[in-house]
Amino acid sequence: MKTNEEAIWEIIKETFANIKDLFLSKEAKFENNKKLVREIYWFQQLENNEPSIFKIIEGDKELREYFSSRKMVRKLLRDKEERQRFKGLLNDKLNCY
Repeated sequence: MKTNEEAIWEIIKETFANIKDLFLSKEAKFENNKKLVREIYWFQQLENNEPSIFKIIEGDKELREYFSSRKMVRKLLRDKEERQRFKGLLNDKLNCY
């Protein structure tokens, strides 16, 4: 259980992250979000199975837009259903290439 100070600190960090994100270019947002997703275990497993996954993401306009959206990436990191949808979308793109 978090103390009040820890909870307040988390809110402040999130607020500053949101403000910083407002002023980033699409390319910087993409790189920042890519870094966030790469830290997650399930995505590391995807990357181990398909090492060229980010080449495909960088080359595909739809996936690049997805990764440029902080809202979509945050939802991807939190929501199991969104992860399943993303994995399906990614598999479709992998099968096309």
